Amino acid sequence: MPQPIEPGDGDGNPGPASCPHAAAAPSDVAAACPRCRALEARIAALEAELAASRAPADDSPVAATIELPRLDFRALRLIPHGWGAGWGLRPSPARRVWMDENSRAYQCLPLVMANQWGWQVLCPTEVRATWDGTPGPAGVHVEVPPEYAPSIKSQFGSGIVTFSPPWLFRTPTGWDLYLKGPSNRWKPNCHPLEGVIETWWLNYTFTINWKLVEPGTVVFAAGESLGQLVPVPHATFREATALEAPIGLLEPEAARELVEWLELRRKLAGQEVNVHHLYRTAEGVADHLRKVGVPAIRSLVPDSDAT
Repeated sequence: MPQPIEPGDGDGNPGPASCPHAAAAPSDVAAACPRCRALEARIAALEAELAASRAPADDSPVAATIELPRLDFRALRLIPHGWGAGWGLRPSPARRVWMDENSRAYQCLPLVMANQWGWQVLCPTEVRATWDGTPGPAGVHVEVPPEYAPSIKSQFGSGIVTFSPPWLFRTPTGWDLYLKGPSNRWKPNCHPLEGVIETWWLNYTFTINWKLVEPGTVVFAAGESLGQLVPVPHATFREATALEAPIGLLEPEAARELVEWLELRRKLAGQEVNVHHLYRTAEGVADHLRKVGVPAIRSLVPDSDAT
């Protein structure tokens, strides 16, 4: 959930205040608040930049293909100590505990690819959250070491535990971040909330939120993955189309291959290794995904912060 207010720095100092005109009508906000006017101007400039990148180079009525800039993911740390200490950020690993216990799960490449797709935010400390079932923020009791109280707390009510990572995430123009729970991993009685954040322009942080499904207690371990950050193109659905049609009508060759695959799948159903070979390795498919090359986070720490 976007959050225009930073948590305190652990010394009792509040973060920057939100706009004092937030409750006013949009036109009143623009007229009254210089920060809002500057933000609107910045958004307009970025939208104009995107529009220019979409414009055809000639008079052709066919829209030009949108070319996204190379993905340059940046995590801009706000504070390295107090509530900002101990958090981790890593490329999402391929393995999951439940898959280790059923190793045939790793033969499903789409599952393994989803495990790795993006970066994970790791919990800095053990967290114990108990919900009494009431809807207000006071209904969730969060137990953490005192230094983490500003950044791990009950903020929204409805049985939700809120984590405020110590980074402002930044992506190039045209890239958003889809914040979700760790792929193919779950917690009993607790579900991650998801959101898409416009990190190419948004100068506010956002929070990671888990909702307790029923009253009870949930524990997050230090180093546990809290969420997965997946880059998605901002223009994914711009000029998009969608169609439902018989497969034999539009792709007869695919229909033939599908029938052959279904027949082989039925034959393999009773065998120990029952995954079709085309799932294990895509034959004749260029640039087929077998491992996701998510770059590791390179740390740039000024000398003054080295200690």
